[in-house]
Amino acid sequence: MNIAWWQLSLQVPADSAAKVETQLQEAGAEAITFLELDTSEALFIEGELWQKSQCQALFAAENHSEASIHALVNMAGWQNYGASVHALEDQDWVSSTQTQFPARQFGKLWVVPSWDQAPQDTRYELHLDPGQAFGTGAHPTTSRCLHFLESHIQGGECIVDYGCGSGILAIAALLLGAKEAYGVDTDSIALRVAMSNAQRNGVAERLRLSLPEATPLPLADILVANILAGPLLSLAPTLAALTRPGGWIALSGILHSQETGIQNAYAPYFNLAAPQHEEDWSLLYGQRKSGD
Repeated sequence: MNIAWWQLSLQVPADSAAKVETQLQEAGAEAITFLELDTSEALFIEGELWQKSQCQALFAAENHSEASIHALVNMAGWQNYGASVHALEDQDWVSSTQTQFPARQFGKLWVVPSWDQAPQDTRYELHLDPGQAFGTGAHPTTSRCLHFLESHIQGGECIVDYGCGSGILAIAALLLGAKEAYGVDTDSIALRVAMSNAQRNGVAERLRLSLPEATPLPLADILVANILAGPLLSLAPTLAALTRPGGWIALSGILHSQETGIQNAYAPYFNLAAPQHEEDWSLLYGQRKSGD
């Protein structure tokens, strides 16, 4: 095997990501990528940024050895980050990353990374690459929301995406025919990522992004919230107040064991349907009651 690269993989807590990225750059990493950590654990926080991200860093073999990479891990104090080092042939690092994120279909919508393509007869294409902000469609929580939007958008709706992350749900809604969308997130990095993705997909003029309570939001015809179950519980009155009577809500980021608590919190405001399931995750959805 002609080793060209050493790939260091780390599971990095969100609050350490920026520091780790700087340390890797200073250590001579040629490329650094943060990916969603696909797991059935409730690892992400409100705003849809993972509490832990899969960080992959590449070091040129001509300048680094396997021993030097392990020494870096020890010196930086990353022993608890699940560090692993793998040898790669030239360009294998590209294909190994890209094969994890092929184009994916969600009804008539396809989510397409830059290295893949959708079938020629595809009507709706959302172009998006993996990044630091949660949301590529790969995780069941996002997948369920995309299917929900695909089946409920008729055209001309006002959408609120509460915890927008990469902006994938708001952008998908606009591509599917929504008139306007509002994305809310607690993390300014996610808002920047979402706007960049909106520009790439030609819908930036119809998307408004803000931190919570920074800008008054209109009543939504459809509100989606793909965030942690704890925030969903505390936000029930807020999200209900943002949804017009007769409008739809879709709640994701919920483990099966958390369904009952979420249902009890939202039942006073919504007529909830039977939950939808994918792997260990649940999607709760329903229509806003009048006068509650």
